[in-house]
Amino acid sequence: MSHDEQLVARVLGESRDLVRQEVQRHLTDRRRTGYGPLYELLAEYPLREGKGLRPAICLAAARGVGGHTDQALLSATALELLHNAFLVHDDIEDGSQFRRGGTTLFESHGVPVAINVGDATNVLAVSVLLENVTSLGVRKALLVLREFERMSRESVEGQAIELDWIAARRFELTDHDYLRMAYKKTCWYTVIAPLRIGVICGSPPGPAAPLEHELTGLVSLGYHAGIAFQIQDDLLNLEGDQGLYGKERHGDLWEGKRTVILMHFIRSASGPDRERALQLLSRPRTEKDPAEIGWLAVRIESTGSLEYARDMAGRFSRRALEIETDAFPGSAESEDRRFLREMLHYVIDRIS
Repeated sequence: MSHDEQLVARVLGESRDLVRQEVQRHLTDRRRTGYGPLYELLAEYPLREGKGLRPAICLAAARGVGGHTDQALLSATALELLHNAFLVHDDIEDGSQFRRGGTTLFESHGVPVAINVGDATNVLAVSVLLENVTSLGVRKALLVLREFERMSRESVEGQAIELDWIAARRFELTDHDYLRMAYKKTCWYTVIAPLRIGVICGSPPGPAAPLEHELTGLVSLGYHAGIAFQIQDDLLNLEGDQGLYGKERHGDLWEGKRTVILMHFIRSASGPDRERALQLLSRPRTEKDPAEIGWLAVRIESTGSLEYARDMAGRFSRRALEIETDAFPGSAESEDRRFLREMLHYVIDRIS
């Protein structure tokens, strides 16, 4: 499957520019009224080159149901800030060394500083959300806040599941286990919540604003699209170009991430290969040999695990396309609706 590259690139680029300007506005205020050096560090991740997928989905969903960009811009900005706060903390938890073309924050400034910057990014996201009271009214602002709470709760629960697997050295995991973890960790904050928040922001005011049951279809759409996105991310970690991918190549193997790829390999590998892989994956990152990581990456490919994951990602993406129309009943065809549809292809096609 292929996507409309020009449309997706343009909408993502426009969204990134709008959100960066909004982030800069808030950072300028904080530098003036708060402790400036903190906000200089806070600016690092949001202003590095990223996809900006979450705010783009939010803005397109708002416009797709008849709203305007300015109705959703604060929420889209808060989504991007929360995403960056997660990244700062995730890099510490995973021991990652490379993020968005540069050294991770904890590598360059130390763990205590990075934790504090991540916390400050979360606080700034909440501050941005509070401005919705003025721009959207109290009811919609509270609905958006509720979505942020659910999204954050699901994400940290998913992260807890994955960290527990690593700490307990659990490898006997099924695809169902992976899907449950990714539904929580990835789907809610990558696709489900951005879609739902965008629809809330862009919907008409008053009684016409969407109720919970009217947003339910977006959960299934976001689940299927989010799983496809996460599996493609897992694939890029093993076979993507690091300069384009923006993260550490083979980082999932260094960190022992239980991806659907690795779980398929563990189930499919011969006895000696399986035991050698388990011994390697059970070691702390600092005790892993780069040559052994390279060996494991080659064996994973030769066992067919990459193809297995690609096939699964394709199935989830196709299912998302099938249910996309029903998830947005009654909304007119527009460029933003086309972008949301093309995004379902993009999550598979992307190289970064």
